[in-house]
Amino acid sequence: MSILNPAVRLVGRLSFRNKLRATALVFGLPLLVALGVILAGLGARVSAVQYERQALAVQIPALTLLANLHQYLAASQALREGAEQLGGQVQAQRERTERALKSLESAIAEHPLLAGKLTANTTWLTNWNAAFQQVESADADGMAELHSQLRTALRTELDKLNESAGLLVDGDTSSSRLIDIMTANLPELIDNTGQAARLGAVVLVNQRVKSSRRTELTLLRGNFNALVQWSMDNLQKIAREHPGMAANLEDASSRLNTAYLGVQEAMTTKMLDTTDFDLSPAAYLELTGAAFDQSLVVTGTLMKEADLMLADRQALLEAQRNAVVVAMVLILSLVIAGFVAAYISIMRGLNDLSDAVNTMASGDLSARVEITTSDEIGAVGTQFNSMVESLAQRTALLREKTNDIHNMLQHMPQGILTIVAGGAIHPEYSAYLETIFEAQEVAGQAAIKFIFGNGNVGSDALSQVAAMTSACIGEDRMNYDFNSHLLPGEVNKTMPDGRIKSLELSWSPILDDTDTVEKIMVCVRDVSELRQLEAEAEHQKRELQMIGQILSVNQEKFHEFVDSSRKFVAENEALLQAADDKHPELVSQLFRNMHTIKGNARTYGLLHLTNVVHEAEQAYDELRKNSEMAFAKEALLNQLQGVMCSIEEYASLNEVKLGRKGPGRRGSAEKYVMVQRTQVEQMVADLEIVDLHNARPEALAMALKKVKLGLRLVGTESIHTILDGVFGSLPSLARELGKEPPKLQINEHGVHLKNQVSDLVRNVFMHLYRNSMDHGIETAADRQAKGKSPTGTIQLDLAVSGGQLVMRLKDDGKGLALGHMRNKAMDKGLLPHGKPAHDEDIARLIFAAGFSTATAVTEVSGRGVGMDAVQEFIKREGGEIQLKFTDNKSGAHFRSFETVITLPAKFAVDTLHDVEHHDRAEQPKEHKEHKKHGDLRSMVTEVKEFLLPGKFVTA
Repeated sequence: MSILNPAVRLVGRLSFRNKLRATALVFGLPLLVALGVILAGLGARVSAVQYERQALAVQIPALTLLANLHQYLAASQALREGAEQLGGQVQAQRERTERALKSLESAIAEHPLLAGKLTANTTWLTNWNAAFQQVESADADGMAELHSQLRTALRTELDKLNESAGLLVDGDTSSSRLIDIMTANLPELIDNTGQAARLGAVVLVNQRVKSSRRTELTLLRGNFNALVQWSMDNLQKIAREHPGMAANLEDASSRLNTAYLGVQEAMTTKMLDTTDFDLSPAAYLELTGAAFDQSLVVTGTLMKEADLMLADRQALLEAQRNAVVVAMVLILSLVIAGFVAAYISIMRGLNDLSDAVNTMASGDLSARVEITTSDEIGAVGTQFNSMVESLAQRTALLREKTNDIHNMLQHMPQGILTIVAGGAIHPEYSAYLETIFEAQEVAGQAAIKFIFGNGNVGSDALSQVAAMTSACIGEDRMNYDFNSHLLPGEVNKTMPDGRIKSLELSWSPILDDTDTVEKIMVCVRDVSELRQLEAEAEHQKRELQMIGQILSVNQEKFHEFVDSSRKFVAENEALLQAADDKHPELVSQLFRNMHTIKGNARTYGLLHLTNVVHEAEQAYDELRKNSEMAFAKEALLNQLQGVMCSIEEYASLNEVKLGRKGPGRRGSAEKYVMVQRTQVEQMVADLEIVDLHNARPEALAMALKKVKLGLRLVGTESIHTILDGVFGSLPSLARELGKEPPKLQINEHGVHLKNQVSDLVRNVFMHLYRNSMDHGIETAADRQAKGKSPTGTIQLDLAVSGGQLVMRLKDDGKGLALGHMRNKAMDKGLLPHGKPAHDEDIARLIFAAGFSTATAVTEVSGRGVGMDAVQEFIKREGGEIQLKFTDNKSGAHFRSFETVITLPAKFAVDTLHDVEHHDRAEQPKEHKEHKKHGDLRSMVTEVKEFLLPGKFVTA
């Protein structure tokens, strides 16, 4: 519709009166033109019918001329061939032809619509007369050519007349058939008769028929039958459609049927089927003349009937034209009367409405429109009265609400302001805004500076806010919606006295009726206390999470973890304090210690500490990988201090919040030994059942052996107990790796470990079990594809042999990736390219610093730390670690292996072998039985008293 805007603006400049007048012209002129076109069309149809009737009126004169011309030319041709007796007939026929021409000229002149047609066509008439005058001087051979020339000229001009008058294509079926007989069939029959007259007269004069003329005569004879039959069929159809014409049409049909029989019979019996030729040319020409006469009679009959049809049609069209004229006059009269009445009604209503509007514009809301019509203007007047009434009510209500809003802005405990064009604060704002911002004279200030000054929103963000608010005011709401994400929802504002206020901001566009942003409203709420409460709640939530994590670890293990973590942090701090620059060994040691803390924290589920340690580990990893990275000693120490603070936070929660002070039953193993109460009670029970006075020496020795074994186990733990936290972390690790939790097989063989090495064993096997899960055990799908069970198995065997504690760990996974290790070692320059290396040499590379078999860095592995840390831990306690292959697939890409760890035997108690050794060493001999019996009884008594409750520290 925008294409009409120029026209709408142009029309809008006109007064309503002129618009109505223009509307009358716009719609009235086309109506008059349309009515004129209709009248012109009807007049044209009447003229066309008149033209048809005038053209129909000259058909008989024209066909009479054509028939006389044929007779004249046929007689002249016979005369040239030697029929001297036809001399008088030729002259008489010429005169009849000339009279027929005069008659045609008169008929044409009587009908003005035929001007320029046939004899009124001077050029044609001159040419035709010239050719006609040549007939008397033409010889026998030239007669045929003149005959054709004159006949063709007359027929052609007659056809032109019929075509221009519409006789050849008439709209009515019946009249069309009738006129078609007159304009096509009868002229053709006359031409056919004329041709037969000329050819037949020549044959009768010469008393012979040439083959070419025989053919022509035969064709002409056949044409009679076809033309007559076609004409009779059409006449019968017309008679059935118009019974009132049936008698005349049947008479005409009968005449046509008999008109040419004589000519046809003469052609057959006197020319084509005989050799006598006993018919004179004059007699033959009389037969053709009679046929011409009958044809003209039939033409006259048909012309009368056709003219009646056309006259009826003309009368009907004239009646229609007159009816249209009357209807046009009536319609125009009604339209003009209606328009004038509408004009008066509309202008009267508009004038009343205009007066009422002017009165209301002056401030008088009592103005009302007098309703005198029920049309749209009357409806507008009614609506106007309702609007004025409603406006008066709303004005009063608005005045009341304005007062309410003003009071609300003055007393509501929330800051509200609006930003107008130019970025200034509108004069109307809530009084509490001054309280929140502790400022006066807020109106007119730059809104962005007022809200965000001395705040924590950066300058770049502030420039975006300023640009957004400036660009959105005066634009469509869509622009605001697209950029509203740039508006901060909160700001921390520093007040003049140093206090920080947290202000929550809510932004809303104020729109006009076209959805254009007029102003931007900002609601400000002081949420400082709320944010403080949220921070306290978040701190409490974090503490509760940490307490839950601590409670999942028993007191002894947690204390051991804290102690070991403190030692690692202290060691890293000492290393950093002593270092002036980074070097590979320093960074590797720093990384190993931090990696161990993270692994243990992850194992025990201390997630907050894990995240803090991970950041420190990342810093060491960057130093290790990037040789150009600066050694920021102070930053690393500060980061290490953050790790220690997190450790101490956990330790404080454990001791202060949970009251789990001290190391539990483990304490200082160098000075004290904590024993479980059930263990002591069991030893006392074993001694209580011995009858000291009557017991045999073997029984006393057995009681002492049990007590001795119980005392040796004091200060030891089973491998299950030590690695309980590691075993508990494996299912979650398996899910993280997309694998099934493994089956764990532990073969202790009676070996218990001293408490002194619990931390060492826990740190070592934390790395080894995690490596086994990450690098060894395959996914369930891969294992099933290899014919294995979906769940992998990790087996740990303990033994004491040759003065050494031996621990063997293996799994049924894919084995050690020697192929990958070989390629990685060559890439790192640890192995020369092209030089073969033994599998054992490649396996030892796993203990090299920074070397990893992982293909990608993950939370579990891949940083090149772990096995070198394990080796370092074991060496500190006088032990060693090595990998031993358990298959014979030398040179394979993957080989099965076991990890063998040896420590001094002082860290283990072998209960099975110690019992067997004690049994062999203390077999009583008969000759000493009586000597030692008293000693054994005394020893049992002393041990029993020592173990009595109250004399031994238990837990």
